[in-house]
This record gives sequence, C-alpha cells and structure tokens, in this order.
Amino acid sequence: MALAISNIPILTGMAAESFVKNAEEAERSRGSIDFTRQHAEWSGFDIRNAARIAKLRAEGKRPF
Repeated sequence: MALAISNIPILTGMAAESFVKNAEEAERSRGSIDFTRQHAEWSGFDIRNAARIAKLRAEGKRPF
C-alpha cells in the first residue's frame, strides 16, 4: 500500500518575511552565549577532585 505524497508547505507573505527576519537575527547572534559563569564553576574541577581521580585511575577505572 502506497503512502500519499503530501505537499511541501511554502511560506508566503508576512509569514515568509517574519521567518527570514528571525533567521537573519539568529545568524547574527550565533555563538553569543556567555559561558563565563559555567567556566568559573568548573575551572579547577580536576584540582579539587585530584585524590578521587587518582584513586579511580589506580583501580583501573576511567574517571571521565
């Protein structure tokens, strides 16, 4: 039994203009996420947990 071929929706008018405007805005702001807070929280993770990591490695386990 064959499936019916459906039409591909095409944006026109205001919907098309809005889509293009939003796409261009997203492209301009691409890569603008600020990860400084996350970096500050995770920096030094291996130093703070060095003993735990060394123990796991000594047991032959991979900590990451």
